Amino acid sequence: MGRTIERLEGLALVGGATLGELVVRTPDLLESGDAVPSGALSLRSVEAPLGLRHLQLSDTVSALDLEYTVPSPEVVGPVGGASAVGPHAVLARPPFPPELPEALRSARPDLVVWGNARALWSEGLPFIEGLRQIRSAFGAGPVLWAPRVALPHRIPLLAYIGVDLVDTTEGLLGAARGEFLDATLGSTDANLAREEASCGCPACTAHPIGSLEVHAAGVYRRAMAETRTAARTGRLRQLVESRLPAEPALAEMLRYADRALGDWLEERTAVTGSGTQPYVLLESHRRPEMVRFRQRLLSRYTPPPSKSVLLLVPCSRTKPYRLSRSHRRFSSAIEGLYPAERVHVVSVSSPIGLVPRELEDVPPARHYDIPVTGEWEERERAAVVEGLRHLLATGQYRSVVVHLDPVEYAFLREAIPAELPTAWTLGDHRTTSREALTALRDAVGSALDGEKPVPGGPLAIVREELREVAAVQLGRPGADRLFVAPVRLAGRPWFQRLTDGRTDLATVREERGLFHVTVAGARRLVPDPPLWVAVDPSLPLTGDLFVPGVRGADLSIRPGDSVVLLRDGELAAVGEAVLPGRLMLELGHGLAVRVRHRAHGPTDTSKTDGSPAPDPGPVV
Repeated sequence: MGRTIERLEGLALVGGATLGELVVRTPDLLESGDAVPSGALSLRSVEAPLGLRHLQLSDTVSALDLEYTVPSPEVVGPVGGASAVGPHAVLARPPFPPELPEALRSARPDLVVWGNARALWSEGLPFIEGLRQIRSAFGAGPVLWAPRVALPHRIPLLAYIGVDLVDTTEGLLGAARGEFLDATLGSTDANLAREEASCGCPACTAHPIGSLEVHAAGVYRRAMAETRTAARTGRLRQLVESRLPAEPALAEMLRYADRALGDWLEERTAVTGSGTQPYVLLESHRRPEMVRFRQRLLSRYTPPPSKSVLLLVPCSRTKPYRLSRSHRRFSSAIEGLYPAERVHVVSVSSPIGLVPRELEDVPPARHYDIPVTGEWEERERAAVVEGLRHLLATGQYRSVVVHLDPVEYAFLREAIPAELPTAWTLGDHRTTSREALTALRDAVGSALDGEKPVPGGPLAIVREELREVAAVQLGRPGADRLFVAPVRLAGRPWFQRLTDGRTDLATVREERGLFHVTVAGARRLVPDPPLWVAVDPSLPLTGDLFVPGVRGADLSIRPGDSVVLLRDGELAAVGEAVLPGRLMLELGHGLAVRVRHRAHGPTDTSKTDGSPAPDPGPVV
């Protein structure tokens, strides 16, 4: 099977695949009925002997025939099992028994037909658990078809959780019963909808008006087109959330998916970002990138040890926060205090939690937008309190200044130990009034009283902050090895270069928020680097690395990660991951890593030909 991947969105592999000679897009729509447009995928039943079902998938040029025993009763089927139903095609009915034949596991089918998908959908959680079992048994490579589950408003969710093929059968049956399908609302009154001309499809605008079946087919096509567009533009999760009001089962399934498939969703979500993403509903707070940021703050991040005064401030609509009018006023208020480099500015926000100043460019902190009402859900409060307790437990703070509305943020009091000197600077919600800024300056000045300057000055703080960015990205051991002396900083605040005085070790641009590690930096990480990919020893690696050339990969690799390529344990190159580590191993085709620099190549030589660099940057 040849599967091409254009983009990862949730568990959807957006691109295309071949099933024998049949070419499909993923996600794609199988159309039942008689009026299938030319070039579209069609699904039809072929006459078969009693007890057998014969289905044919066709694109008018090529066809794929599937034949299998009809279970009795069909809606339930035998519990657990899988069987071959055609060339490189398997019919699966989870839950699987432990003794699922190894021949089926190793068959690497092109297509998996989920035989009891409709029955499991009606049960809720078993549908999500069944999907996980299918993908665990057969991997991400096969195209997955869930027959008779899709209605137009369900298509975005089904695509998001990794169903590649859906069909129009269920909707056409509903149309035959008089149902008027709507991709946003689910279904509505046909007479009123047509009276108000709410649908502009050919069936609804024709004279005389066309059948509900023709209308339903058009709604399916539009729903699939909207799903593909959202997936290709990185907004599939948003589309899923916008469809939740159409049917309670959708919200139920998304909650189950976020919980039971959360680890898979996170590993396929890029660590990089761009633009601004809206997080409006409570369901958006569970998006994988938000969960990952909160988890990495707790598991990988430690406040810079030179920070002795914790300053808690509200977030801002402008990202990064430091560029907002309110945060610039906060900075001006404490400007000139001595030694101001001891102050650690941490923003409080939902749904992301706590954002230390040095992590403001780390996605998704730079890329989110939320409605601001001053009302907090219990889950939001809990995330902020957990983050604050972590900072206080691992940091070297000797005092805390809270520049937050004392009523809205009163829940933070429980997280601050009574013995830690704490000053609340506000009497109301006005954080940038003259009185509030004066109180902020006075409180921070009092907290700094008696504090000594940081040895090495502000640049030493920058080094500590960049080390924490590296720790969030690479893990603590990797960051520690990357920052072993000698280390110098060069560049500008928006483009930092970490060097050893002669060669760049890593670079970070503020719009990316994460490091690109160079070959010289990777040498500090071997022989046991984080985020490694093992390359086929026979591969010359003259260009990018594709999946067939991968012989092993760190399962903690996420799309966008800066990875280290190894050949026989030796450093070969560095690059940026396109796929997560697991998919590098499960897929048979596709781009795995965009190679940036190769060992022993021109970029691996000293920038100064052995002589001291003219401006190696300050030692930090």
